[in-house]
Amino acid sequence: MHTLTVPVAEILGVPGEYRDITIHEPLPGVGTVLARLEDAPVHADLRAESVIEGVLVTGRVAGDASLQCARCLAEFPAGIEVDVCELYVGPEQTVEEGEDAYRVVGTEVHLEPMLRDALTLALPVRPLCRAECRGICARCGADLNSGPCACTEDDVDPRWAPLAALRDKLES
Repeated sequence: MHTLTVPVAEILGVPGEYRDITIHEPLPGVGTVLARLEDAPVHADLRAESVIEGVLVTGRVAGDASLQCARCLAEFPAGIEVDVCELYVGPEQTVEEGEDAYRVVGTEVHLEPMLRDALTLALPVRPLCRAECRGICARCGADLNSGPCACTEDDVDPRWAPLAALRDKLES
């Protein structure tokens, strides 16, 4: 049996009954453009509780992520933690058309899709290595956190030259 597939036969249909679940397993492939979960195991302490509608899974999920700064592109590690509270709709329950729902399959709940969704949504969209990160130079690509680059500000885009001439006329 896969540890991300949990049998709930003993609690299903008995509201108030629960089962505690501990998971320590990797979830490969979880990530976004600038953030991804490490291959190290994800740790989750969950409770599957029987409710009238199905099984309610609650708890905390934590993992290690590798992030890439949106300004300077430096890689840095970060811990990701997220609280989950998801309903797995019971086999006898109906789901409205177009509504996304996790379902109890037979007498089991498959936790992997829920964990992937929760961790992916917890990853930062625009991670920064630090709040005062200066980024990289748009012209030469030098890391501005290490010091100023050798580019000069005198380089003017030729498309702006007519406006610069107008500015000079207005200032004189």
